[in-house]
Amino acid sequence: MPHLPSLFDNLPNPQQALQALEAALKQAIPSHTPARAVFCGGPIYTVAANGNQRVEALGIADGVIVATGSLQLVETAMEAQMPGQAYDKVDLAGRTLLPGFIDPHAHVLPSALYRHWLPLAPFKGQRLDPQYSYESISGQIREALTQSKLPKDAQGDPWVLGFGVDPSLMKEWIDINADLLNELSEQTPIALINASGHIAYANTPALRKAGLLNPDGSLPPSKGVLTEDRVKALLGAMPPIVWAEAVLQIPKVLQDASQTGITTLLDAGAGVSGSKLEIDLLKLAAHEGPLRIAAALFTPDKERMQHWKELQITPDLDNAKDKRFALKAIKLIYDGSNQGLTGYQNEPYPCAEAHPVPDVPPTGLHNLEPGELAELIQLASDEEWPILIHANGDHAMADVLNGYAESLAPASEAADKKRRLRMRVEHASLMDDRAIAKMARLKVSPSFLIGHVGYWGYAFNKTILGNRRAQLLDRAQSAVQAGMRVSLHSDHFVSPFGPLRMMEQAIFRTMEGAPAKERAPLNPAECLSREQALRAVTLDAAWQCHMDHLVGSLEPGKLADLVILDQNPLDDAVTDLRGITVCQTWLNGAPIYRNPSHG
Repeated sequence: MPHLPSLFDNLPNPQQALQALEAALKQAIPSHTPARAVFCGGPIYTVAANGNQRVEALGIADGVIVATGSLQLVETAMEAQMPGQAYDKVDLAGRTLLPGFIDPHAHVLPSALYRHWLPLAPFKGQRLDPQYSYESISGQIREALTQSKLPKDAQGDPWVLGFGVDPSLMKEWIDINADLLNELSEQTPIALINASGHIAYANTPALRKAGLLNPDGSLPPSKGVLTEDRVKALLGAMPPIVWAEAVLQIPKVLQDASQTGITTLLDAGAGVSGSKLEIDLLKLAAHEGPLRIAAALFTPDKERMQHWKELQITPDLDNAKDKRFALKAIKLIYDGSNQGLTGYQNEPYPCAEAHPVPDVPPTGLHNLEPGELAELIQLASDEEWPILIHANGDHAMADVLNGYAESLAPASEAADKKRRLRMRVEHASLMDDRAIAKMARLKVSPSFLIGHVGYWGYAFNKTILGNRRAQLLDRAQSAVQAGMRVSLHSDHFVSPFGPLRMMEQAIFRTMEGAPAKERAPLNPAECLSREQALRAVTLDAAWQCHMDHLVGSLEPGKLADLVILDQNPLDDAVTDLRGITVCQTWLNGAPIYRNPSHG
C-alpha cells in the first residue's frame, strides 16, 4: 500500500480543502448537458451479458441508454421515448464505440500528492523508458538540487522529493542507498519513494531529520533503505503538504484517467489517514469531476474497522444513494510488492542475496498474522462489507485464501450470503493450480495488475522470481476457465492509467523490458482473448465493483458512459492497442473529453 504523508496535521479547516477542490474542479471541468443522440456509422460493441455483442446503432437520452440494435429499431425507440423531440445523429465515421472503461483499482489522493514530487518512474507515457537507469534519475535529482523553489520543512530547510523509483526496471539494477544519494548532496535532504510505494531511499541529511541515524550520527545497517515504520518516520519529517496546491492536482489525475477512456474508477485505499475528509474529497471529485468514483476503505486493523463503524459508514452496493460516488468495500493489505522483494513468498527470492532489502527476510514480509487477517475478514463480512485483499506473493495468496475460507467455506446460509459479496484478491500475482481452484470454490475473484506481466515480466523471469515461478504470474486465462470473472487494473500510480494498454498486455503478455531478441510472451497459455480482455476493463470490472447494473455494458436502462476510439481493439489486425487514440469519452450521456486532434 502506498505510504501517505500525514495530510491532515496542517489542515485547520477541512471545509477549506473541499471549497478549494470544488473551485478547481469547476474551473478544470465545465458542466455538460446530457445529449439526446443516436450513434451509427462504425463498430459498436455492447459487451452485454446477453444478446447482440455488435450492433448498428445506439440511442441515448437524459444520461441513459435508450436502445441498441439496428438503426431503424433505435430510431423507433427514440421516437417512442421522446415523441416529436429532436435528437442528434452522430456519425462515427468508422470509429469504434465501446462502454466506458473501468479501472477497478487505483489511488486518487496519493497520485495527486505525488504530482508535486520529482517524477522518477520508468515510464514514458504508456511504454517503458528504454534509457531508464540510475544515471538518468540521478541527473534529474542533480538538476532539482539547483532549483530555488524546493519544498521546505518545518525548520525552513529545502528537500528534494522524488517518486516512482524502480531499480528492477533499470538497464542495470543499482541498489540505491544513502551512500549513493550522499554523492548527490550531503547538505540537502533527499527522499525517494519506490514505485511500489512500499520502500523509500534517503540520504544522510534526510535520515538525520527523521531521527533514523545511529546515536553517534553514523548510518545504521539499513543505509537509508527504509520500509514500513521507518518510511512513516521519514514522511513525518518531510515538508508538509500545501493543501492549496495539492487539491489542484486531483482534477488533473481524474482528467488523465478520462483521457484514456476511463469513466469509472475504484479508489482502493480511501481513508488512509482515518479522516472522513478523504471520503468527502473523493465524493466531491466524483460529483464535479469527469468520472464516477467508487472506493474501498483502507483498514489496517480492528481499531480502524471499529472507527468506520463509529462514524456510521456503511457500504452502498447498489448505488441507491448516489450514482456518482459510493463506498463499496473494505481494503486489507497482507504483503508487499514482488518487484520490491517484499511480496510474501514460499521460496526465497533468487536475487535476495544480490539485492537485499534491509529488515526484510529473503521470502518477503506480511503485515498481519494469519489469525489477525481471518479476524478482520470475519469482522468486515459480518457487517456485510465486500473485501479487497492485497496479495502478491504465493505464500500471501495461500494465507489470504485460508483467511477467506474461514468465513466463506462453511455450508451455511451466513457463508452463502458472504460469498455473494463478491470478495476480491488484489493483484493476485502468483497463483498455482490449487490456489486458483480454491479461489473459484470460495467465489472470490482476482483483479490483476497486468503491468506486472508487460512491464516487469522480464525482470521477474530473469532476476526476481526465475523462469519456473514467473509462469505463475497473473494467470488470467486459468482464472476465467475456472469460472471466475477477472478484471485488469493500473494501481495508478504504480503503473499508468491505460485500459487499452492493459488489454494489450493481457492479450499478448509480451515481456516489454526484454531485449528485442528475447521479447517473447510470458506463459502464453494465460493470454486472454480480445473479448475477454475487453470484459476485464468493462463489464466484469463493473461486476467486481458492484456497479454492473449501472455501467460496464451498453444496454437499455444503463447509464450512458461510453468511449469512442479511432481503431477497433477487437480487430486482430490491430496489435498496438495502447497506440489507439481515444477520440471522445462520454459520461452520463455527455462528452466529458474530446481529443483535440481526433475529437
